Amino acid sequence: MPAIKKRQSATMGLISALGPFQFDMYLPALPALILYFRTTETLVQLTITASLLGMAMGQVFVGPITDALGRRRPLMIALSVFIVASIACLAAPDVTWMIIARFILGFSAAAGFVIVNAFIRDMATGDNAAKLYSTQAAISSLAPVLAPLVGGQLLLLGDWHIVFIFLAFMGAAVMGFVAAYLPESLPQSARSELSFGATFSAWAHVLRDSRFVVLIVLGGVLFGSVASFIAGAPFALQQGFGLTPTEYTYAFAAVTVVMFGANSLNRYLLKHVSSISLMRYGLSQGLLAAAVMVTINVFEIHDLLLTIVGYALAVSVMGFTMANIMGMAMKDHAERAGVAAGLIGFATSLSGAIAAPLTSMVFGADIAGVGTFMAILLVAAAVLGFIGLRNEVPVRH
Repeated sequence: MPAIKKRQSATMGLISALGPFQFDMYLPALPALILYFRTTETLVQLTITASLLGMAMGQVFVGPITDALGRRRPLMIALSVFIVASIACLAAPDVTWMIIARFILGFSAAAGFVIVNAFIRDMATGDNAAKLYSTQAAISSLAPVLAPLVGGQLLLLGDWHIVFIFLAFMGAAVMGFVAAYLPESLPQSARSELSFGATFSAWAHVLRDSRFVVLIVLGGVLFGSVASFIAGAPFALQQGFGLTPTEYTYAFAAVTVVMFGANSLNRYLLKHVSSISLMRYGLSQGLLAAAVMVTINVFEIHDLLLTIVGYALAVSVMGFTMANIMGMAMKDHAERAGVAAGLIGFATSLSGAIAAPLTSMVFGADIAGVGTFMAILLVAAAVLGFIGLRNEVPVRH
């Protein structure tokens, strides 16, 4: 098995970054889209829902396709679609067009991520594979911090169109690197027959595990809270505190930096503390975050720093829960690891897609509305986690 070269590893890192960049880069421009398309907050937030739905579909359907057709050709097709979808977003004459284009963009970005993981599985084993997966995970954590910052700086040069110009060029550059450095990694003899029937049968088998279902529902509710923040914070912070799109990106980055720190701390603590113990701590932190946001609302505290602290406490719950949920859910499904991972990704993205538009439709895209919805979801997650997994025994590392 040939070793993966640094250029190949860097190329895979760029492919993994496409997902967070296409999702987070244009968040600072959401309020501007309302004015440009003469539409509502809810319809603009549906562009986020569409992207998440596309990512959900990409994670469950692309895997079987790449197992049958190989890695390189589907990847080149996915990157081509990414470029075309970026141009479609750029040319969108109305919000409906944008919603459809965002779905396709999310699907193509998720396809790239899935294929990268398959490429690593084909080309690396043992410690080398673990290092490459860790690199991709680090990129997945850092890209949401960098993407809105890049988007905010681009908005100093032009309106929201410039974001999709950047994404189109980014997709083209990544496609060039793939053409130059990533060969086909799955030989013809190792390919399987394309059969979604077998995939659906495997889904049914995994979903008969009630513990697995509790874990993926828990992950979905927690990500719903994050999706509420993603969909509502641009309006809440820019309109509530008068921040410019660029200033908003600094606030968003502060929140995501705390989440990155929680991810890193969780990774370190797993050497000494069990996954279930860390997850229970994360759920407890979620209750604290809910209390902070409810306090802000009840006493009508109009303070930017305290609001950001509340958001950071809430969003960083993911750092102590999501990786542990993934590990616990996958533990009993090693023989169907790909299917289980796909279902987790699908459930998480679908939950975010549902939560995003509900933020403004039900609660309102302001400080009180976003905080209330996030608090409800965090409390629901804590109840589900503490009761649904009450018999889970900590395992010493």
